Amino acid sequence: MLKNDNRPIGVIDSGIGGLSVARQMLRQLPNETIVYLGDNKRCPYGVREPGQVKDFTYQMVNFVLKHDIKLLIIACNTATAIALDSIQADLDIPVIGVIAPGARAAIRRTDSGRVGVIATTATVESHSYLNNIKFKNAEISVVEHACPRFVPLVESNDVAVETVDRIVSEELTFFNDKDIDTLILGCTHYPFLRSSIERARPDVKVIDSGAQTIEDVSMLLDYYNISSNTKAGIDKFYTTGSTELFDKKIKDWLSLEQKSELAKIEELPTNKMDKEILIATKNVGKAREFEKMLGEFGFSVKTLLDYPEIEDVEETGTTFEENARLKAETIAKKLNMKVLADDSGLLVDALHNQPGVYSARYAGVDGPTKDAANNAKLLHELTDHRELSERKARFHCTLVLADPDDESIVVSADWHGHIGYLPQGENGFGYDPLFVVDPETGKTSAELDPAEKNQLSHRALALAKLDTILKGVFEK
Repeated sequence: MLKNDNRPIGVIDSGIGGLSVARQMLRQLPNETIVYLGDNKRCPYGVREPGQVKDFTYQMVNFVLKHDIKLLIIACNTATAIALDSIQADLDIPVIGVIAPGARAAIRRTDSGRVGVIATTATVESHSYLNNIKFKNAEISVVEHACPRFVPLVESNDVAVETVDRIVSEELTFFNDKDIDTLILGCTHYPFLRSSIERARPDVKVIDSGAQTIEDVSMLLDYYNISSNTKAGIDKFYTTGSTELFDKKIKDWLSLEQKSELAKIEELPTNKMDKEILIATKNVGKAREFEKMLGEFGFSVKTLLDYPEIEDVEETGTTFEENARLKAETIAKKLNMKVLADDSGLLVDALHNQPGVYSARYAGVDGPTKDAANNAKLLHELTDHRELSERKARFHCTLVLADPDDESIVVSADWHGHIGYLPQGENGFGYDPLFVVDPETGKTSAELDPAEKNQLSHRALALAKLDTILKGVFEK
């Protein structure tokens, strides 16, 4: 029985070359929705070391996985040659590269049994096309040639046609005495040079590996019964480089007026993000801090905002650990998954460690004015303590990692500072604008940039203690 699955298909590439694959998707699979990511900032991949290409590819994969894709196309030949096997082993969705489909098409099309391949240096050095063709038909002769000048031609916006024709012709003279009758475009950038390639070699059959890939994608959608019968979403295009240049290519090559979005992927994990943790909070600021820190450990983070059906757990404990345990263990049991909960708060020496576990509800106010009301009450309570030395305080964090099948793990940490006289800074939340981290400059936690805060905060210190334990738990 056919079912409708309108989740998007992810397409990743080192730059704009994968738009040739997206173009074929729009033509051949009009009901499917695309999430495209081009790593233009770090393009080209073809001249990089294999280890770096693999790291970059995993960062792209982890970005598009956040869009709940049902199938992944690695549209970059270099990334396919280096990372396809490991990514296929790591993911539980279909993953397809562009090399095998192009190789199969060349085997079908050649009459003389002599096939040429043009690709990046890394793809040629991997011999992926040669090995793929030889595995299926050892009688076919394969001649490979690296064309490192082609990708910059495509990525550029202002190269004259005459210049393109000249460079293409110079590169393809390599095949003058090779007697090939079929030529594989072994980089998804190269179809955008197809006119120049065909002018230089009108005697050969040109194979667009990207177009062949979409034929295989169509078969995979049918095989796994995950086709969409209607265009349910909007195609999304992301780039790590200039959105302005990327938008121009989208318009020129795909005839779309769509605007791309900037993607920041450099800090995403360079490995499989299958280690999932639920952070027991609906606090967006707190969730963002955890996501940033846990992402470095290779964890995919979800929050209670992803589970609206879970009711709030009442914090009836009298200590930070009791409250963190209540949240973590209750939710872990309900969802049957690992849950990380924290209970954190501010302890002020002069106020006998108040507000403590009542930090979030110190002023008895809820809603968008809660933080301002809590800060105002804190300043009022410290009116008689005028010297900064009398206003010592610390943020405390207790973390509880609850496992429905194991004992909970508990760690705690403190971040020492002082309470200032006026709120300062736009970053952070809660008491951050009053928490002075540097008494000499008066700089507050809310004036730290997120990266700096994620190194210093009470949650960062607690997570540092938990780091080794977390790795051990998730390696089981």
